[in-house]
Amino acid sequence: MDILAPFLVGAWILTFCPRGSATSMGHPLPAPLQENPLFSPPAGSNLPAVGEEGTSPPTHLRMPHNYAEDDYYYDIEEDLLTPEPPTPGVPQPLPPRCDYNHCQHLQVPCAELSRAEGCLCPGISGPDVAPEAPRLQIIHTTEAGASVRWCAPSSTVLEYRLDYRPVDGTFISGPAMNSTSRLAVVSGLSPGQEYLFCVVASNWAGSSPTDDGVGEHGPCRLARTPARQMPYVYVAAGLASVLGLLVVSVLAWHFWYRKKKHLRRGSLDNILDGESGLEGTANASFRTEEQL
Repeated sequence: MDILAPFLVGAWILTFCPRGSATSMGHPLPAPLQENPLFSPPAGSNLPAVGEEGTSPPTHLRMPHNYAEDDYYYDIEEDLLTPEPPTPGVPQPLPPRCDYNHCQHLQVPCAELSRAEGCLCPGISGPDVAPEAPRLQIIHTTEAGASVRWCAPSSTVLEYRLDYRPVDGTFISGPAMNSTSRLAVVSGLSPGQEYLFCVVASNWAGSSPTDDGVGEHGPCRLARTPARQMPYVYVAAGLASVLGLLVVSVLAWHFWYRKKKHLRRGSLDNILDGESGLEGTANASFRTEEQL
């Protein structure tokens, strides 16, 4: 009984062990993988060759001694994947807009900016269409002149011209200016007179229209020159002269009055009349003693 006890314990332990796989139970091993004709490793790659005789690791790969499993790896997808070509039909970003100011004096034409910087210009009408009206921006007037600023229209312009006239007179045309001009100066105006100023743009197709100057953003505007005034130098000189003459007159009168008052004090008449002066009280018996 003591001899059978160890065998019974071992049989009882084996009942709790998991069952073996098909291979461990004596079944034959599966057949090796056959070579796939549709897949062959690329030339020069490190993939192992697959054939009827099984697999064999490449002879040019050698693992160093005492290597760590995380330090070395082989990525099969790195050799198989290729970069995808760009998707056709995707719109490319547009060039930036040109730094073009319609109201800047001596502004470089936008066509030259576009050729130099590869930027985009604002849309304008062609040379076969008459220009639109410029926008008169500001007017500064003096007694005999004025300076006018304007903004260019969205049109092809060859030259500008400033026309002006008195309200009850006829237009006077100024000289022609090139397409980069945004400023004009007029001289020979009359002081205290209201004028109508108009900026006209022109090309081979014609000239821009004008108006009566009532609108704020049109090509024309009414402005009045200031009245003639006396120069400030003359006004200042006249005031200084009057003030100086007044001061001299007051000082002269003051000294004259003091001198006259000083002569009356201490005289023989003051003593005889008994008037008090700076020297004391007059002696009433002075004339009597003098006669004795």
